[in-house]
This record gives sequence, C-alpha cells and structure tokens, in this order.
Amino acid sequence: MNSSGQPVYQSVANDIKKMIVKGEINPSDILPSENTLAQSYNTSRVTIRKSLRILEQGGFIYSWPGKGYFVSEPEHDVFTLVFNEEGRAHDIAYKNVTVIIPDPEVQKALNFTVPNKAIKICRVIKQDKQPLAFDVKYLPYDKGTPIIETELNYAVFPEIAAAKSAPFAFYTKMEITAELPDDETANILRCEKNVPLLVVTRRFIDQSGKCIGYGKVSMLPSYGALKAHSGYHHDKSAL
Repeated sequence: MNSSGQPVYQSVANDIKKMIVKGEINPSDILPSENTLAQSYNTSRVTIRKSLRILEQGGFIYSWPGKGYFVSEPEHDVFTLVFNEEGRAHDIAYKNVTVIIPDPEVQKALNFTVPNKAIKICRVIKQDKQPLAFDVKYLPYDKGTPIIETELNYAVFPEIAAAKSAPFAFYTKMEITAELPDDETANILRCEKNVPLLVVTRRFIDQSGKCIGYGKVSMLPSYGALKAHSGYHHDKSAL
C-alpha cells in the first residue's frame, strides 16, 4: 500500500496512465523495462507486472514478446454504445405473450431451417401515457416449458435470453436502422406510416452459433436517439 492506502501496483499503473494521457509517452513508444520501472518506483518486478497487466487490459499498452511493452494507438473510430431498451420511459405497458409460427423474416433470424414455433413478447414503452416505442421479442419455443407472463413482462431482453443459456455463453449482434412502420406498429405508436422510426434489432447468439433470442424495438423520433463515446475519459460518469 502507498500513503493513500492504494495498492502499489494500482498506483504505478495510474501514474503511467497519466503520462500516456498527457502525451508524455506517445503511441508506439516503448516503456522502460520491468527492471527500470521497478527501480524507479522502488518496488518489485512482480508488482510492475501487475501494473502492466492492468494497463494492457485497459488498452493503453500492448506487449511485443522479446521486445517489451509499447503504448497503443487510441481507437477513436471504435465507439462504445450503451443500450437500455427501456430508456427514459416511465411506463412499460405489457401487451401480450403468445406462441406463434413466425413470419419468414423472424424464422430466418432465429435460424429455423423448417417452420417452428416461437414465443412472441410484445410491450409498449410509454412516457406520460404516450406511446414512444413498440418492443417485440421472439424466443425459440421449447415444448413443455411454461410461459410465465409476469416474469417475461418485467424482465429485459438480456435476462430473458440468459435464462436459456449461461450468462456469459452468448454474445449480441445489433443493427440500427431507420424504417417505415408496418400497420401494427403505426397503430400502436399512433404515428403516420410515412414517418421513419429508429429501429434497433438485436440477436442473441450462443457459442455454437444458435440464435437464442431476436428482438426489434421501433422508436418514435422524439424518443429514439444514439449516444456513444470513443477514447479514454477519466470520469466515466461524464460520458
């Protein structure tokens, strides 16, 4: 521990990180050797390795076997997008949960090779009693598995999909488009059919490549917005 009660390896990592952020060390620059860093910070090489591991995991440096550690190039064209399907809404209105034979588009998304049943979950996202988004989810139907509507109503999509798999056993593919609403969506959102909506489509895929969930949220222009960030910021709450 240092004088501030922080582990030495964390303190060293923070110090090197500050030098990188301030431009005192630039992309492609090589860091001093482990021995040199250990002497500079009056600590052990084991501690320095922990510090370097933190920086590497954070994307600040990378290792080149046999040569050392180098400062990484910042990825300003790679953005982090945080998506909350309920957003700023105050009310999630449950519509229905049904078992259907989905249309060809949904069958393809769920990787059905032959027509099969799926659970369809519909919700309307509202604010001040006004519909803002129409949320439709599809899950492959497992015969004999009960549909607990109250649980599905209050769960968000990742939780529903995770129930069919281990939480870390699947990944998500997202597509964001502008689309004109179909009759059902226009009726629910009380909008004109010639008004483009922001549509977020997600597929949850397990490690074998099987789709375990497909969802589509159609949002009115007044509700739908995209915000993302790239690069490093010391205060994540400000992003």
